[in-house]
Amino acid sequence: MKILLTNDDGIHADGLHAAWSALLAQGHEVTVCVPDRPRSACSHQITMHKPLRVKRVETRDGVAFTTNGTPADCVPMALLHLMESPPDLCISGINLGPNLGDDVHYSGTVGGAMEAMLNGTVSMAISLVAHENPDWRAAAQFCADFAPKIPAMQLPRDTFLNVNVPNLAPEELRGIRVTSQGSRRYKGDLTRYHAPVVGEYFWRGGEVIDRAESDDADVFVVKNGFISVTPIHVDLTRRDAMPNVQAAIDSLEMA
Repeated sequence: MKILLTNDDGIHADGLHAAWSALLAQGHEVTVCVPDRPRSACSHQITMHKPLRVKRVETRDGVAFTTNGTPADCVPMALLHLMESPPDLCISGINLGPNLGDDVHYSGTVGGAMEAMLNGTVSMAISLVAHENPDWRAAAQFCADFAPKIPAMQLPRDTFLNVNVPNLAPEELRGIRVTSQGSRRYKGDLTRYHAPVVGEYFWRGGEVIDRAESDDADVFVVKNGFISVTPIHVDLTRRDAMPNVQAAIDSLEMA
């Protein structure tokens, strides 16, 4: 397969190289285009008001391309200018940290996969549910083993996959589940600090609140030791709310 690999953790991320080496080991042709620095939580941001630049970089796994943009910049850059023909699949990851529930709205990893899908390329975002002491083996192996299966799925229009892998040794995983997007909210907090020279500044933090309303939710499944595979659709319309909205509109027109 011809695979485009991107991420939001940058060119030096261990997760990128774990995925890259696993894909190469299975004989896939891999083109890598990633941000030149960490771009976590950049969502689907694209660069509009400054030039995008590309550099060719030698790494331990081969030649990669970096840009000064976001994952959503890297993908069209590769598709339009760096690859001679379209890829069979785009993989974004492996991210260090979960992208569960509402994380998908903030995640640069998910943004890269979404941008590939919007450009007509089958895509998957993949994340390791860890912030420290990551064990990349299970995520890298799943990434390489699952990649050939994805193009044959014939996913519906405007759909891509979001994968989360527990930070467990391969033999400790309980299996793989197809999941729904759960609820993972952040109780926002901005802490005020004072520094001697720069003065007042604020640091973003907050409490993570996981709410798994069903046993097929990604949050619930990962906590129970399973790999979560969630089909994500970009249409955010809440259709069951449309009648109430229409009723409000009708009342305005009648007034």
